[in-house]
Amino acid sequence: MTFRLLVGLVTMMSVLGAWGESQWYKGATHLHSLWSDGNAAPEHIIQWYLDEGWDFVCPSDHNVLMEGERYVKIAEGGKLTEERVAALQKQFGEDWVTVREGTGGAKEMRLKTLAELRERFEEPGKFTLIQAEEMTTIGGNPHINALNLREPVAGLKNEGDKSALIQHYLDTLQAQSEKYQVPMIAHVNHINFADRITTEEMLGVKGLYFFEVYNGHPSVHSWGEADKGIPSHERHWDVILSMKLRRDPGYLLYGVATDDSHEYFKFGVGKSNAGRGWIMVRSEKLEANALVAAMQRGDFYGSTGVTLRDVRADGKSLGIAIAGEEGVKYTTQYIGTRKGFDTSTKPQLDAEGKPLPRSSLLYSEDIGAVLHETTDLESRYIFTGDELYVRARVVSDVLQDNPHETGDHEMAWVQPVLPK
Repeated sequence: MTFRLLVGLVTMMSVLGAWGESQWYKGATHLHSLWSDGNAAPEHIIQWYLDEGWDFVCPSDHNVLMEGERYVKIAEGGKLTEERVAALQKQFGEDWVTVREGTGGAKEMRLKTLAELRERFEEPGKFTLIQAEEMTTIGGNPHINALNLREPVAGLKNEGDKSALIQHYLDTLQAQSEKYQVPMIAHVNHINFADRITTEEMLGVKGLYFFEVYNGHPSVHSWGEADKGIPSHERHWDVILSMKLRRDPGYLLYGVATDDSHEYFKFGVGKSNAGRGWIMVRSEKLEANALVAAMQRGDFYGSTGVTLRDVRADGKSLGIAIAGEEGVKYTTQYIGTRKGFDTSTKPQLDAEGKPLPRSSLLYSEDIGAVLHETTDLESRYIFTGDELYVRARVVSDVLQDNPHETGDHEMAWVQPVLPK
């Protein structure tokens, strides 16, 4: 290791302190309600996030926006029971809850729209709601969350070409952003879910800038499944960054941490619960356009429990200050790929030597290497000049509360930056 690199990696309290105070906002960008396949009314969910300290929430039901008249049947054994309706009436007032007699005499409850929810919950500078939708392919992946959109985007049928499907959703949202002249974001969801998305399918997409590095749903294998040829989300991240940067020196792919919550009444491993993954966005104000614009410039990080005091990059270095808790050990890894890396690939094979179905290719270990590791609460990595990009991961020795997989530790993911 060179003297220059060692100097750059020393603890630097004074430098980080000079960066000054930053305003961070905690947000959830992927969650479901009775508007699609969640099991709770949207007001119940939003109140939960508000009570737990979130600053903004993006309700993102499948192929629908929270607008217009929508009623849900009240039925014992169903998602909406008489008991849950009574709980809503007690919490929010009987006047808030609208119940009618539906077809066949069954009772139905009207779902609140985003406009009504905003009027009830939003408070300038303290809490806001951002309109969102999970653009959902019918019959499989991909699913892509659209944030701050103005019109619903219909899900297409899964006809096998996942790159083309992702491209369609990204292009559609980009056109809508240009039409309304407001910033919008599309992040590719749970690439390791169900029929999954391969690294190569992601590589075939233009304009791909956001994806879920962590998804808290128990059926999403964020850590990968080696026996099935499924890389971890982080491995996908490093390969996509490295391969795309060979041809596009300015390319960046940002990682989002999400809940993908559906279940709100029983919590535990195996349930798709709220509160497992979130993003912290550094923004001038708590307002949809400002928050999305901050994400577009990479001014955010993903977390499952680790809080950062500051993150700074100036083209010559990447620095991190952890808001550490007493008695907790934090390990920070600066990760990147160096120029001239081995670009060779090979298929992943089963015991009989046949390619594993829907597996990604194997790439060189040159990709996504740990460039430095430290347990200091404040550190900085100074670029040597041969890195394509550098990102960081922080892992706590504290186990995550209510993890999507037993044994998960609290973590944080810092966005990649490019040396200048």
